[in-house]
Amino acid sequence: MSLILRMVVLALGMTVAAGAFAQKKQVVVGVAPSPDNALLIVAVNGGFLAKEGLAPELKLFDSSPQALQAVVGHQADVTMNTEPPQLGARARGAKIVQVLTGWVSGRNAACVVAGGIAKPADLAGKTVATQRGSGSNYHLVTFLNKHNLRDKVTIRYLDAPDQVPALARGDIQAFFSWEPFVSRSTHDIPNAKIMTWAGDDGVFFQDNVVMREDFVKNDKDTAVRVVRGLIAAADWMEANRREAAKLANTVLKARSEEQAFHDLDLFKFTGELRKALVEHERKLAAWSVSVGLFQTSDPNKLVDELIYPDIIRAAAPGRTDL
Repeated sequence: MSLILRMVVLALGMTVAAGAFAQKKQVVVGVAPSPDNALLIVAVNGGFLAKEGLAPELKLFDSSPQALQAVVGHQADVTMNTEPPQLGARARGAKIVQVLTGWVSGRNAACVVAGGIAKPADLAGKTVATQRGSGSNYHLVTFLNKHNLRDKVTIRYLDAPDQVPALARGDIQAFFSWEPFVSRSTHDIPNAKIMTWAGDDGVFFQDNVVMREDFVKNDKDTAVRVVRGLIAAADWMEANRREAAKLANTVLKARSEEQAFHDLDLFKFTGELRKALVEHERKLAAWSVSVGLFQTSDPNKLVDELIYPDIIRAAAPGRTDL
């Protein structure tokens, strides 16, 4: 082979390699070290997003609401939460959209009590904490209405990580929160126990993947790749829960792989976007407005603007009926 021909072949090879490298789009995935974010953790660390030609980076935050604010503030491209924080962010002007339901569960959130409280009526006159605007805030209000306790308890708003030490100190007598704080409190605090799971009170959450609106519209190809990778990760996690728990625990840092497995077993990983989400979120939006979490003149329109089915239609049309 002549020198000139060799140089041409080398140049062509470098061009192809450069093109392949350029297609590896960087995506910043905002997560909290909590089981509700396990799908994102597995999608990154399990290589599911890389298989879609992406270069994903995990960015850790103290809680999933903080990760949501990072997406709003352009510090991350994608995260996932239950519905109320996302509805509130959109109502307050954040241009975010839901592109996928990652999981459904009625046993990822609970009411934890201490100090000898044995039944709902024992909460009368007590102080109960929750994180304002969270899915657990919705569970708290539902629980209080169910047991006629709405005007009989003092509600204190605390971020989820702060609720466990507050319960240990006796500053509060109960809290409504999610994993891992629920299990952590029952393990670390003497006599702390779970009084009721969200599902026991008819409250079921759908954790939805969100991106910025400008991201999904200006870089639709990357958004589609992310959703395809997340769907593949969700399907794998459903079929391989123990392996998924082991992989997720590299970030979750649960006390053991068995604890991580227990935490992940609370979820059904769906990887879809269905019409049922619309009606569910309309109810949550109306409730949020009624209790002053945010203001909007048209809760139904807010939901319609938040749910964005175009990406999953392109990524996996069989996983949506929207």
